[in-house]
Amino acid sequence: MKEYPNLKPIFASSTMHVWFDNKKVQFSNNIIYDYLDLRNNSSWKSFKHFLAEPKNYEQEITTNWNNLQMFLDQERNIINGIDVNLKVQHCGIQFRDQFHPFVKWIVEFEGPGHFGTNNYENIIEQEILEYPIYSLYIFDKSTRVMEVTSSISYEINPNRRIIEYFGQKGDILNGYEKISFSKGH
Repeated sequence: MKEYPNLKPIFASSTMHVWFDNKKVQFSNNIIYDYLDLRNNSSWKSFKHFLAEPKNYEQEITTNWNNLQMFLDQERNIINGIDVNLKVQHCGIQFRDQFHPFVKWIVEFEGPGHFGTNNYENIIEQEILEYPIYSLYIFDKSTRVMEVTSSISYEINPNRRIIEYFGQKGDILNGYEKISFSKGH
């Protein structure tokens, strides 16, 4: 966070919903980053107090919105061979308690979809995770996950509609991930 520099990210999670709408595949991703306010043992005001000023709150929302959009714009996301653009639709800041804020974003995108096998690919810069991550993909009832390519641990549930990804601090997140899923089976 740019304006309030005393936050340390401690956990990131996301829930991606995937469904078909006519000849398109729709994606809606709810992303949450948990932070620790490092000012929790200081007499200086906490992040919660900092955000009580409307100007500071609006600046933090704008900064977080723009930062995530910048990172999304640097990624390459491909649905069935077509590059797609991810767009931040919402950003909010809440608190689990006085010194544990979290930032939540909603990101949406879509691409061409069809009966049979579909592919979603994500190409990013390789990185070493600085904190644990957890991600959940939930596909609609008429869809089955066929194959996953990922550098972090994952599990596909028995009905093949849900993928759980698990990353630990220090894990290497390679620059390429792919999910093949089938519509209508």
